[in-house]
Amino acid sequence: YEEQTGQSERPFNRAPLPPARAWPRPDDLEVILHKVRAAQRPILIGGHGVWWSGAEAKLEKAGRVLAVPVFNIPYHQKLLGEESEVYMGLADIHQYAPSKTALADADLTLVIGGRLDNQMNFGNPPFFPETTELVCINGSPEELELNRAADHTLLCDPGAFLDAISALAEDPTWNSSGSWLEKNRALRGEWVDQMTTELTQSEEDDARIHPLQLALDVQQPLGADDWLVIDGGNTHFWSEIAVNMAGWGGQKLAGILHPGAFSMLGVGVSFALAAKLNHPASQVVLISGDGAFLSGGLSVEAAFQENAPITVVIDNNGGLTTISQQQERLFGHDCHVATDFRDIPFHSLFEGLGGYGELVENRDDLGPALDRALASGKTACVNVRTKGVISPIVLATTSKRDKASIE
Repeated sequence: YEEQTGQSERPFNRAPLPPARAWPRPDDLEVILHKVRAAQRPILIGGHGVWWSGAEAKLEKAGRVLAVPVFNIPYHQKLLGEESEVYMGLADIHQYAPSKTALADADLTLVIGGRLDNQMNFGNPPFFPETTELVCINGSPEELELNRAADHTLLCDPGAFLDAISALAEDPTWNSSGSWLEKNRALRGEWVDQMTTELTQSEEDDARIHPLQLALDVQQPLGADDWLVIDGGNTHFWSEIAVNMAGWGGQKLAGILHPGAFSMLGVGVSFALAAKLNHPASQVVLISGDGAFLSGGLSVEAAFQENAPITVVIDNNGGLTTISQQQERLFGHDCHVATDFRDIPFHSLFEGLGGYGELVENRDDLGPALDRALASGKTACVNVRTKGVISPIVLATTSKRDKASIE
């Protein structure tokens, strides 16, 4: 090329630029605000668009000042802390049962920055009953196109929309007693009590460590600056329940990452490493199913190479239990195929790589082992022998399949 090539072209600005944001047409926004004012039992469901907009704090503020319960679509990242007074849980009737009541009783459902995909039953009943008015707010026309099943849609940056509805609290016409939010909080508390009772009963019947108890205990040494990562099938589903229960009790974490609704096994180590590299002063703990670790866990070598110590807690129930449980329920005869593992010494693998490892077989030993792993300053593994317990979501989906004529 000539020495002066390109100098006559318009210069390309490589500096970071603020993201482009969609602002609503005032008339369209007013239509939705009118519906919010008129609603007696509204709910907010946040999706990834809230995160991309950097509007998590605005979502919590809207729920707080309007006294409206907030739910999260089961994507990879949580929008609000589980301890938030306005956050109820996942918009998932299996992993957070009280959401079924909220969805059924709501007269207005605002899905902000989300898609009416399979997780949202494509906007259809019975997930969204015909008695609720469904409104989708998205920051891009592309996402809005996916939400045509909604009664109303609005092209608007999620943060701008949340600012607009939060301002309604200062409107003299706004009237909210807070009873709707308190009803949902009461339902959450009752659900936590129920899950605690069922867990206690399960431990009385079988002394082996329950995956729900494992996930509850793992959170004990973590604080508001620490990250929890989840990976697995049933391990993921039970851990989702555990973080909600712990949050109700006041547990604070810096963030939670998980495989999402499709249970993409093997992402846990990579997610944990990313969290550690971005937050080097934080403790990062991964709860991983044994099958999930075998699906992508060898990338843990990168944690050693980058000197970014993470702690991996293996929910070791000896197989791909989510698959085996489905096989047994679908095919009958308590028969499953090609889902059992040998007794794998995951902790020894970490020791061989230069890390720290411990095997735990009793619940009383779990807390001290986790403390030692975190204190080691090394990438560590706490290999916990647990019992395989079918999760509510696997139980529900296989029950539905049992009743399907096609099968």
